[in-house]
Amino acid sequence: MEAFKNNSSYPIRNVSGFTKFFWWCSGANQDVLMDCPQSEHNKYVGIGATVFFTGVLATLSGGYALFSVFKSVYPAIAFGIIWGLVIFNLDRFIVSTLRKDDLFWNEFKLVLPRLILAIILAIVISKPLELKIFEKEIAQKVEAQQREFAIQTQRKTEQQFNPVMDSLRGEIDLYKNEIAKVSTARDSLYIAFIGEAEGTRGTNKLGKGPVFKEKKQQYDKIEMEMKAMTEKYQPLIDEREKQILQAKAQRDSATAKAQPTIQNYDGLMARLDGLSKLPSTPSLFIMLLFICIETAPVLSKLFSAKGPYDEKLKNIEHEIELNTIENINYRNHELNKKMTLSTNLDKAQIEQEILNNKESLKVVSDAHLELTKEMVNDWLEKEKANLKKDKV
Repeated sequence: MEAFKNNSSYPIRNVSGFTKFFWWCSGANQDVLMDCPQSEHNKYVGIGATVFFTGVLATLSGGYALFSVFKSVYPAIAFGIIWGLVIFNLDRFIVSTLRKDDLFWNEFKLVLPRLILAIILAIVISKPLELKIFEKEIAQKVEAQQREFAIQTQRKTEQQFNPVMDSLRGEIDLYKNEIAKVSTARDSLYIAFIGEAEGTRGTNKLGKGPVFKEKKQQYDKIEMEMKAMTEKYQPLIDEREKQILQAKAQRDSATAKAQPTIQNYDGLMARLDGLSKLPSTPSLFIMLLFICIETAPVLSKLFSAKGPYDEKLKNIEHEIELNTIENINYRNHELNKKMTLSTNLDKAQIEQEILNNKESLKVVSDAHLELTKEMVNDWLEKEKANLKKDKV
């Protein structure tokens, strides 16, 4: 890398801390960028700034998303910071791993997975911010949905309890009608025998004559029937009314239990559902805006021409690759030398052992030959001696 610095036609300039920070955000090699023209400096400052501010937007988006669920500030801030750092790191990784290629389609195939990932991140970032931007409109949709849930809940509870109460009221009305019939007859007899006594009805004779007594007996009889019927039906009526009160209490309790659930229908999913019921055009444009912001660094590197930075970085990486290959070849050569030397030594040792074995075999062979000669001479001397004895 020092060689490239020394041979560069662009003198090293003093750059600000912000410039170096945005270079770092872009994932660029700052030592290489120092030797590049100002146009390369500005390009990577823009790329780094885009990556940085995308992380900031992700922080705000993630923090608001968690706050809308748990309504707690500090966990929302902590989650927002973590989420923003995750998105920032992913964007920085996507941009820093892009390499310019001489063929556009080869480069596009490499960029396509990163581009898809950038689009997904843009959609994830944009949704919570859409919830904040359209907060009032979404709140109206959520309230309307809460009212709809309340109506449905009320209708269900009424369908569950009203038939029971209506049946009980019908029984009460039946019992009261029976009592009312007897009461009406009793009242008619009462008026009749009183009128007979006063001389205003019946025989029109004042006093308590036989007709009066007859009607009085009829009245007393129906009065007893009225008391008996009242004693029979009034406990039933009281029991039914008590059951109606219990059913009303159960209905009110079921309605009251459903109220917290209805009122708590304002979480993240409820707001997303409310957002889906708003006109789609504004939400679509906001999402497209974030997609443009998120994909801007990737597209800028894809469609920009290969610059001095790309050439220098490619040369450096190529040099490192060559050095690596050279080191591997050197180690392989040294290893081959060692293996060849070891093989030669083993071969020489084997040859020496074979030579030593040949000399040993020769000595043994000579000794054996000498021994054989001695044995033959001894045998010859013995045979000569035997011949001499035979002649004698």
